[in-house]
Amino acid sequence: QRCFACGERGACISCQRKGCSRSFHLPCGSEHGCISQFFRTFKSFCWEHRPEQRVQARPEADTVCIICLEPVEDKTSHSTMVCPACKGAWFHRACIQGQAVRAGRLCFRCPHCNDKRKFVPEMLRMGILIPMR
Repeated sequence: QRCFACGERGACISCQRKGCSRSFHLPCGSEHGCISQFFRTFKSFCWEHRPEQRVQARPEADTVCIICLEPVEDKTSHSTMVCPACKGAWFHRACIQGQAVRAGRLCFRCPHCNDKRKFVPEMLRMGILIPMR
């Protein structure tokens, strides 16, 4: 298989959307907005078919990531995410991924409202790797 991102052979991850024939290497997929889910059946999706957050929220003007305090985009996107419970915690994908790796599955929760029940399943669905430790 050829990687749709770099064109090289050896792409072993395929988009799980029916009818999509895109394959990619894990690093190439990450760089091009693909999502790999690290739970249950370990599904992966290309940038076109990746899951979107179901939360219908928009950040206010001048909203910053609650982890790095840098500005976030003006809507949810691949790189900008929101807590599904409080809808007030906005963060960058890379920032929340770092938090997840440091916290592990038992301690990972929304850094703003401390919700775990809605937050963890949504982060897993959106491709955030939360290690068991």
